[in-house]
Amino acid sequence: MVSVTSSEASRSRSKKVCVIGAGPSGLVSARELRKEGHKVVVMEQNDDVGGQWLYQPNVEEEDPLGRSSVSINGALKVHSSIYSSLRLTSPREIMGYSDFPFLAKKGRDMRRFPGHKELWLYLKDFSEAFGLREMIRFNVRVEFVGEEAKEEENVRRWIVRSRDKLSGKVIQEIFDAVVVATGHYSHPRLPTIRGMDSWKRKQIHSHVYRVPDPFRNEVIESLYL
Repeated sequence: MVSVTSSEASRSRSKKVCVIGAGPSGLVSARELRKEGHKVVVMEQNDDVGGQWLYQPNVEEEDPLGRSSVSINGALKVHSSIYSSLRLTSPREIMGYSDFPFLAKKGRDMRRFPGHKELWLYLKDFSEAFGLREMIRFNVRVEFVGEEAKEEENVRRWIVRSRDKLSGKVIQEIFDAVVVATGHYSHPRLPTIRGMDSWKRKQIHSHVYRVPDPFRNEVIESLYL
């Protein structure tokens, strides 16, 4: 008779999992998967954690309407849609993870509805508290995810092709599972308005807006969809 301990059983069920995105969903997914004994690799296209909450002030190279057709490989150059003065619209009590409260910290933004930077710092605190950074590959953009041709019955594996944004190196790997945690606020939804293409004055999508200074003394007309 052979006895198997719970830790041995857990290792036997261990899977190699790719988590795409190191924002709020990706970070907690990575933590929980590792807790269950899985081997986790997180791929993050930016140079730090946070996803949408990693503020990106430089939008000069982005198309004013956020059209991906003008950017590299069909992907937007700027991921975050956060603008400089943005504050949370939900209280901090419901914005944190249940076992890691989003508490006010002395010397930081202690408001109940803090600015966006405070939430980003909270996500950094979370990743550091649970040692998540060691699992993350920064400046890596995932370009393709597809199911591997089946070699075994009832076994599904996934091909993940990624590119290092700094070196340009492309890597193709096989994973047992993939978690897509890229969010859905980084690609602007553009309206279809008669005369929009012939309008000669400035048009800008909120995805590219950061600070009000460029619009000083101008008349702004906004459209909410």
